[in-house]
Amino acid sequence: MKQYIQKFYYSLILMIAAFTSLSGAPGDFVKNVKIPPLSFEFPEVQTFESGKGTDVYFLPGEEFPLRNLEIHIYSGILSNPSLAPEVPDLFVEAWKHGGIPSAPGNQFLQLLEGYGAKLNTDANSDKIVLSISYLSRFEKEIVPLLKEFLSTPLLNEEGFAVAKLKLEEAIKRRNDKIPDIAYRKTAELLYKGTVLGKSAELDSLSQIKPTDLKEYFDTIVSTSRRAVLLTGDLQRKQAEPLIASILPNRDSVRLTAPVVLNTQSLKKNLDSLSFQILGVDKDATQSIVLMAGILPPHKDSDFYAIQIVNYIIGGGGFSSYFMQKIRSDRGLAYSASSSTYFEKDYGVVYFTTQTKTSTTKEVYDLMREILSEETVSKIKEEELESAKQSIVNRFIFQFADKMGILHNTLRFKEHDMPSDYLKKYRDKIQAVTLSDLKRVGKKYFVSSSVKTILTGPKGITKGLNEVVKSISPEERIP
Repeated sequence: MKQYIQKFYYSLILMIAAFTSLSGAPGDFVKNVKIPPLSFEFPEVQTFESGKGTDVYFLPGEEFPLRNLEIHIYSGILSNPSLAPEVPDLFVEAWKHGGIPSAPGNQFLQLLEGYGAKLNTDANSDKIVLSISYLSRFEKEIVPLLKEFLSTPLLNEEGFAVAKLKLEEAIKRRNDKIPDIAYRKTAELLYKGTVLGKSAELDSLSQIKPTDLKEYFDTIVSTSRRAVLLTGDLQRKQAEPLIASILPNRDSVRLTAPVVLNTQSLKKNLDSLSFQILGVDKDATQSIVLMAGILPPHKDSDFYAIQIVNYIIGGGGFSSYFMQKIRSDRGLAYSASSSTYFEKDYGVVYFTTQTKTSTTKEVYDLMREILSEETVSKIKEEELESAKQSIVNRFIFQFADKMGILHNTLRFKEHDMPSDYLKKYRDKIQAVTLSDLKRVGKKYFVSSSVKTILTGPKGITKGLNEVVKSISPEERIP
């Protein structure tokens, strides 16, 4: 009952804030809202092994008669440097649409839908992910289908044709939106020389055959390390036999030599750009100014100070410097923000503003002004405390849903975070001092430590004092 009272109180505070006078600048109403920290019990995720190379993360206790299952298979391009980047994306679509021997093609998905189940497959640089939600009363019917899907998928011509058509269309349309171009070209720069720096290409796609996907499944997907996330209306004694009945037995697990990506290698790639600004030409009525910099790994001791600096500079919504100075004060942006992204061995920070083409230079100059040692030096103690309070009170949303909790648990495990990471998170945030904040801010949140990608029509870089190199969206970065 205590948790429900706390949630009600928290919601009431937010409602009061929402109806505060709107006469001030956007974000002013949240600056002085004092929300007392919430107390709650941390959910205990249960872990166990299920055969060779399979770790299960289980959280029981669903209110509804549903079961949610995700299988993460570590067979992405990061563990296979020689693998064409198109293969995993093709595979997940061909896998889903190819069906199984007992239900070929779309019959497989139709059969699952008939039982009220939702299945999805996805691929990222690190892994293949299969997710399914289903009514627990149909488990006896669904489990055999899943087992067949995981052990003997058809991967036929029909599924391959659907997958290839989708990927072809995605490649042809990837330059339609300038945010997509900006982030893709930034990734090509940051991860230059690695598989993450490669983009799918039509020429490469045309050379892939259905047999390549079958070989990928047999030699890599079916033999890779796996992590299973499970939650729903069941207990541990039911969870263990359930996973064992779905996943095929394996005699061995593939050993991998993952691509080495760390702060040093990414910084070297960023510094390899001999000019400060890369222009990406794209006809549009607006442009994007994107600045990217390198951060330390997730487990670095500066992680907590970085969270606070980021909140103040651009991650705190309307209360951040970016939104206040670029959008609210000057009216120059549709959106302006900063965001941090952490991995096990490195981190990346993005500073992004979307604006009219006519105000690109003004926005660029203002972003550089914000990202300066002078700005960081002027951050006040009350700004630090306000950011701490917001971050700490937002912490509860880490536990908004059970599958989200499992996602975070797996991510922290992948990053080798301490077992008490979440329990100490708020205390670590509160322990950050103003001197910590300024030291970290001057190291990572200044324009001298970033490179800029300007995406928009030709001519938006006129008047800039820095050396600019312009390329088309499909040209390689020099």
